[in-house]
Amino acid sequence: MRSLFLFYSMHYIMFCNTFILLVSKFKKNMSSITKTNLIMMTTVLIIAVPLLILGIIGQRKIHVKRELTINKSIDEVWEVLGKQFGEVHLWSSNFKDSKPGGDKKFEGIDYSYRATITDRGETIQLLDSFDAANYRLAYHITKGMPGIAKTASGIWSLKPVENNQATVIIEFDMEVKNILGYLLSPLVKLKIGQATDEIAEELKYYMENGKAQK
Repeated sequence: MRSLFLFYSMHYIMFCNTFILLVSKFKKNMSSITKTNLIMMTTVLIIAVPLLILGIIGQRKIHVKRELTINKSIDEVWEVLGKQFGEVHLWSSNFKDSKPGGDKKFEGIDYSYRATITDRGETIQLLDSFDAANYRLAYHITKGMPGIAKTASGIWSLKPVENNQATVIIEFDMEVKNILGYLLSPLVKLKIGQATDEIAEELKYYMENGKAQK
């Protein structure tokens, strides 16, 4: 990120210096620069400023983390979040359908991935770990990633809270590829954050009300 920022900054400064020099010459000799050239230079400046800003805030790796306390015991929440990993569509509106698949790889769960249907089509999330003792699972997406994503993975975990409550922790990581992904990363992070908030809130509603949120 720093190298890209320096690249944008250097070229932006060079452009500004050139622009100032040309304007200075224009004042001395108004016939040396046409109105068309001035319009072209102004247009380039307008484009350069947003690129500089995106270069500053753009990210190659995106990380989102959300926490929410649920008024149910940790074992009750893990039953849904962990053991029913392959049936996420029952409580999350982000998934139109889901089903488990693959051979057993970890203790506590009889399958190794879930295949889901979302607005983008089919997505497959392959389990990387499943730790029932510590209420934690990790997965990565093998099919259905956005076109700008190089990798995408998530961690879902729980921690106990007093008064028979549990805190769900939803984490998602994405590494973007190519310049388009880099420039779009702020918007992508915003969208992922909104989806993560929704997942946590819908899990809470489902656990506390016994039905999916409409």
